[in-house]
Amino acid sequence: MGEVFRADWFDLAENDRGAHWAWLHGEFLPALQSASGVAWVGHYDIIAHPDRPYIEGAPTRQETTDPAIATGWQNVVLTAGVSTNTFLGPDNDVDALFAAHTTGLAAWQNHRTCTFIEEKVVNGPEERVTPYGMGPPPAMQIGSFNADTTANNELLARWYRAERFPRIAVSRGIIRGRKMLSITGWAKHGVLWEGTELGPDDYSFEPRFIEAARDENWAGPHVLEYVTHAPGSPHAGRRVWPKV
Repeated sequence: MGEVFRADWFDLAENDRGAHWAWLHGEFLPALQSASGVAWVGHYDIIAHPDRPYIEGAPTRQETTDPAIATGWQNVVLTAGVSTNTFLGPDNDVDALFAAHTTGLAAWQNHRTCTFIEEKVVNGPEERVTPYGMGPPPAMQIGSFNADTTANNELLARWYRAERFPRIAVSRGIIRGRKMLSITGWAKHGVLWEGTELGPDDYSFEPRFIEAARDENWAGPHVLEYVTHAPGSPHAGRRVWPKV
């Protein structure tokens, strides 16, 4: 098994952000990094989506409207573990740490979480920047979503192998791409695109994948026609802890 991920999405009240980040970076995340079974932790400041289509000329990206699904997006904490037991085993350190810090973590508004295992990992041209297992990338994009029907799960798997994975290998500034499946949380599917940076106006890695087209000639429907994203997904951001 490869790395296992716990992803936490949450918002913060504007007037709480500075103090909470100081606590998060100075106390909670270092303790989480030291928990048994944790390989690495990264905190990302997410870039807001502009009010325009996610991909020009593509179908409109669909988001869930289920009121039971929390809508947090401003912050993402990624915690990599060595196994599912890191997050789900009896008496694990991560659960104990979250339970011990409920007062500080009460600042996390609209909090949502998933636990993912890796289905496929593809290295990009910048793999040397952060070799596998060596820590959180300087920038990342995480998507979390469901296929609209069971049959479309197979269609999605074939699309990734026919189109997206070949592009990952040659896309500008990409360290690696991970396709993931969840064992907890709303989304069945996840992706983690790891990058060296996000430019001042970047809010998505998608333009890089468009640039990297390799005449794949995918004959099936566009992926946005049959998936439903979590609120605001995909979320792209720059790492704010540990400092880049």
